[in-house]
Amino acid sequence: MAFSAGSSSGPNSEINVTPLIDVLLVLLIIFMVIVPLMPRGLESSLPQDKGKPPEVQPTLVEVRAGASVGEVMYRVNRREITREALGSTLRGIFAAQADQTVYVKADRALTYEPVAIVVAEARQAGAKDVVLNAQK
Repeated sequence: MAFSAGSSSGPNSEINVTPLIDVLLVLLIIFMVIVPLMPRGLESSLPQDKGKPPEVQPTLVEVRAGASVGEVMYRVNRREITREALGSTLRGIFAAQADQTVYVKADRALTYEPVAIVVAEARQAGAKDVVLNAQK
């Protein structure tokens, strides 16, 4: 509504904006309701998984103290081996799998020498990473 304080009784040239605001509010409400219902993005289909990839077992080398003083026992993936067979066993494992990480578990009662031997053999066999873990 337009009000004028003047005393002229001639034609009024001011625009009445009340109906315009009403129309804009109605359009705003309509667009607020419609926009969440419109689909967004592209319609596409993703390739389906053909199954689980084979799980790679990590290579675990256990170094344990033996029954007698100075005796050291070696196990690769829960299989007892001798120190001499350690390098060839690791080379065979690395040739068959892509993951060339070796996890070394060692008793705390051991000196560092048997663990250093395992790390050196693993590096010579082609291990990229060697992870050390001490047991209680």
